[in-house]
Amino acid sequence: MPVVTVLKDDAETTKVMVEGQMYNFDDRTGFWSPWSLSDFVVGVSNADNISPVMDYLRADEENTPVFQKRQIMRFNPNIFTYSKLKFKFHIIHQIEPGEEGGKSYVWNSVVKDVESQTVLLERAVKLVTIDRTSRKAVELPKWFRQKYQNPNHKLKKLNDLPNSFKSILIPPEFPSDCYQWSTIVRYSDLDFNMHMHQSVYTKICMDAVTSAALKGKLQYFKRDICFYPLESVDITFIGESFAENELLVKILQDKCDHTILRCLVENGRKPVTYLVLKLGLTSLSTSKL
Repeated sequence: MPVVTVLKDDAETTKVMVEGQMYNFDDRTGFWSPWSLSDFVVGVSNADNISPVMDYLRADEENTPVFQKRQIMRFNPNIFTYSKLKFKFHIIHQIEPGEEGGKSYVWNSVVKDVESQTVLLERAVKLVTIDRTSRKAVELPKWFRQKYQNPNHKLKKLNDLPNSFKSILIPPEFPSDCYQWSTIVRYSDLDFNMHMHQSVYTKICMDAVTSAALKGKLQYFKRDICFYPLESVDITFIGESFAENELLVKILQDKCDHTILRCLVENGRKPVTYLVLKLGLTSLSTSKL
């Protein structure tokens, strides 16, 4: 297990240092995978019960669980060849509440190399509180708004990612002849809410895009897509998926910028997730496993 040291934890910023050896976060390239990095950022923080995680759990206990509505990750390509044998990161978290009486907030995170202070990953998540029974969005708890909406507090933002949430990401029309790939949700894909874990959507879309690339359905990308550095991923969560559901992934390559790939995940012809992936054209080194 990584060693986590809390350096700061208040309403302004939470900062932890994480060091250790990577375990179960690598993929077929032999290095870090995009879907595991998202889990890693939150997972290593859970060990020390930092404020953003404790707020998340408190809301759940009060019957207003928190669900992801949208997630944006921006990657430094170096993260995909970062040593898995030994790492030492600073992970900085920041909560940006919505407007007064709002139903959503943003959890913004940055991962830096401790020695060089190079930014390796930026992650912003828009979350909503919902009523457990009706599954409809409700206002943020009063204690949450009081904690993070201090009028005397001027937030020094980590980056510009949260600004992207001001615009709504709407899926385009996917033509009937677009490449399509299907998969079945496994029980091991579920989280504690018994629906498919958010990171698995990125994983299955990367698998679908790999299938398209290997079958010559994409321009410029001709091999396993995991060997191309992912520059960013923007995920909008529309619905839910459960064990043994059959999912259909539709893929559309942008006509103006071929490094942008759009994926629409459907469950029974209903959209559940929409992803926009931006990839680098220079492939990574081959697997060392």
